[in-house]
Amino acid sequence: MPRVQRHYLDLSRPIREFTFTVEAKEEGARLDALLRAHYPWHSRTFYRRKVERGEVLVNGKTAKPSFKTRSGDDIVIKLPEDPTAPERECDKDLVVLHEDEDLLAVDKPSGMAVHPVGRTRHGTLINKLHARYRSDDPKSDVVPRLAHRLDRDTSGVVLVVKNRKVDAQVMDLFMARDVRKTYYALVEGVPAETSGFIEAPMGRDLDADTSLHQTVRADGQPARTRWELVHAYERHALLRLDLLTGRTHQLRVHLAYIGHPITCDHLYGDPRPLLRSHIDPRIQPADDGVVLARLALHAQRLEMAHPVTGASLAVESPLPPELRAALAVLDELRTTGLGRVRA
Repeated sequence: MPRVQRHYLDLSRPIREFTFTVEAKEEGARLDALLRAHYPWHSRTFYRRKVERGEVLVNGKTAKPSFKTRSGDDIVIKLPEDPTAPERECDKDLVVLHEDEDLLAVDKPSGMAVHPVGRTRHGTLINKLHARYRSDDPKSDVVPRLAHRLDRDTSGVVLVVKNRKVDAQVMDLFMARDVRKTYYALVEGVPAETSGFIEAPMGRDLDADTSLHQTVRADGQPARTRWELVHAYERHALLRLDLLTGRTHQLRVHLAYIGHPITCDHLYGDPRPLLRSHIDPRIQPADDGVVLARLALHAQRLEMAHPVTGASLAVESPLPPELRAALAVLDELRTTGLGRVRA
């Protein structure tokens, strides 16, 4: 079901239930599949379980996941109360990098989810965007939609579509790989080469404890990453990365695959904070301290042709303070003989 045909709730206010009416073209669809089409941020399995628990009503009554919907059916998805949810979301901390009538680019901080998922029901990027742009007046109401996603712990540029008519055009640009996304990552170890290309198919890690984990596997989807060495230290390296395909956790998986996991990656590398003693083991406990405690991955630049004007659009996000501070410590510790720049 195309995104432009969905009904979008106002996520600036606490959500206690999702509701929609089945359209004629949706008649005959399985209930769980239709729920997934309308609200794609959860899996079909998630919605099947909600239906089985009686948390989804069809015309006021419970139903089975396999129920075939009919045109005009009223669907209600009940949500648990969230006592921590504010009466209205706050958008004061949104950092806008670019804005025009159709598009918006914002600078997402590390630690912020892009949309509600799991127990995270508010304070996400889309909640804040709705707080800024949604209105009770249909004439001034703007429904912002994310053109792509970043992991919660990744910072940087996120493109947002403000104009519903442009939404499909932006999706086409992403599908055609006509959007260039550049990242910076601080990784463990130093690559032997100054640049490289990773082509390794990816899919779900069936041996992992959760469905979140991805891995390189022969039967996975094609995944391609280009990298370039920016600075080399004795134990770490700063890389520039071009994301040539958009698989889940692609950069994190690919860098771990070549033996250089991203610093502070709790899924694919060492989850511990980076300490001064990790950079220079000669540092004494009294002089030790945390250098970095977040995933060292930043979406630095996004380039594309504007879907309306055709003009080149490039949006950049500067390295956030915590990453700049970590690099400064690496520079500072050059004086020990470790961490010296090699490229």
